[in-house]
Amino acid sequence: MFGPHISTDRAAILDEVVKAYGAGIMSLETGVRMLMDAGYPVEDAAEEIDRIQSRAFAAAGLLADVTGDNAAVREYLGLPEVTP
Repeated sequence: MFGPHISTDRAAILDEVVKAYGAGIMSLETGVRMLMDAGYPVEDAAEEIDRIQSRAFAAAGLLADVTGDNAAVREYLGLPEVTP
């Protein structure tokens, strides 16, 4: 009997994460966790996700287009609230 398929090659895991996340069938959280398990130097998954999202300007633009909520976009990018 064979166990579940688990890639042990870091490059293969990276490729799986990139493809699955890019196809929208894996969350960023799961992808970062897989990379951590594979030995990538990520110390804190939540902090890494915050850093990724703070640079995800295309995704932030899509969020703005879909919601029209600039506060949500600023929160997504980790920017402070705008004070009038």
